[in-house]
Order: sequence, then structure tokens, then C-alpha cells
Amino acid sequence: MTRRFLVSLGVCCVLTACDTTAEPVPAPVLPSRSTAAPTAAPVRVLDPAAVGDGVRKILLDSFRITGVEGVTCPAGQPVVIGRAFACTARIGGTAKLVPVTVLGADGRYRVDPPH
Repeated sequence: MTRRFLVSLGVCCVLTACDTTAEPVPAPVLPSRSTAAPTAAPVRVLDPAAVGDGVRKILLDSFRITGVEGVTCPAGQPVVIGRAFACTARIGGTAKLVPVTVLGADGRYRVDPPH
């Protein structure tokens, strides 16, 4: 059975092991740098550095993976429910993909184990 965790980043990192009773804190999101039509709502994007920090913390604390040297996440990931992307973690000198899925319009996301 795969363990899945939710992470929400605000003033501090909060980890919730699928606890639906906890009040989620939105993750930092950045406004889009693209120009939108005046009638269109701007697209919000996840902060790649904050997501990388959250993913690293989950790998270390929740999945108990040792040797995590760093995590990089792609920029420009829109805050759209169901949006999936992968961050790259260097674990013991090897690059591993870490799946991330956006769960809420507030920037909450799920991190799955690396592969």
C-alpha cells in the first residue's frame, strides 16, 4: 500500500497524513508572469522553491528516506486541481522523480514516493 501525504506550506510547513480533520493551510502561490486578457482571471502558479522544500521534508520525515541531497521542482506549475508534475530529488547521488499532484485551489498538493 502506498503511503500518501498532503503538504501545505504557509508560515511554516505542516504535514498531515491524510487527516481530514486538520484545517489545511494554503501553499505559497505566485501570480502568473504572463499577460492575461483584462477579463480573464490571472493564473496562479506554485512557488517551486517552497514546493521543493516541502517535498524534501516529506521525503526525510514521512517516507524516512536517507541521503536526500536536494529537490528541484519545475517552475510555472499552475494551481489547478488534478495537475500532476514531478520534482527531481537527488538521493544518494542518483536522480529520482517524485510525483506531485495539486489537490486544491489553495495550493495543497500530494507527494507520492520517488521512483
